[in-house]
Amino acid sequence: VDSAELIDGAVDNSHMAAMAASKLTGALPAISGAALTGLKAGSGAFSSRSTNSWTAIATNAIVGFNNDSTGDSFDTDGVYNTSTYKYVAPAAGVYMFWYSVYTAEADSDNGFGYLKNSATLNFQMDGDNVFSRWNGSVDDHLQSATIVVPLASGDTMAVCATKEGDYYGGHSQWGGCRLA
Repeated sequence: VDSAELIDGAVDNSHMAAMAASKLTGALPAISGAALTGLKAGSGAFSSRSTNSWTAIATNAIVGFNNDSTGDSFDTDGVYNTSTYKYVAPAAGVYMFWYSVYTAEADSDNGFGYLKNSATLNFQMDGDNVFSRWNGSVDDHLQSATIVVPLASGDTMAVCATKEGDYYGGHSQWGGCRLA
């Protein structure tokens, strides 16, 4: 049997078990991604800030970032809660988070870290789980930290004080996104 004996349409999907990709030539039709499986939906990116005031904060309390919609603040998937100040992971994956907290107001010792679900993240050999700390000066300053962490769908992340102190919300912000 050769091509002269086969009419157009005689070889259909039921007659073909597989075909090497190298056999495909010419203009190929557009391919829809609708049937793809195993992909993670959404990026979960956000950036939030706070109000223009000094706030006293206790050890392990969550820093109150309550604005994700003005200026350059945003929440692409609507998963950052401006009432609880927690980011809720929309899917399992690896995430990156950052913060910049303006602090001091005469405090000589203060620190900040991350709260995953209800526990501070423990990435250091420090029992306080501090990601940024200032000790010995009462000068106002910014504390910043970045972390990459795996999360399951529904896990929450927040910024928390690891030392009692004060922060100025007008110069403080945090955010994050899913990397993979």
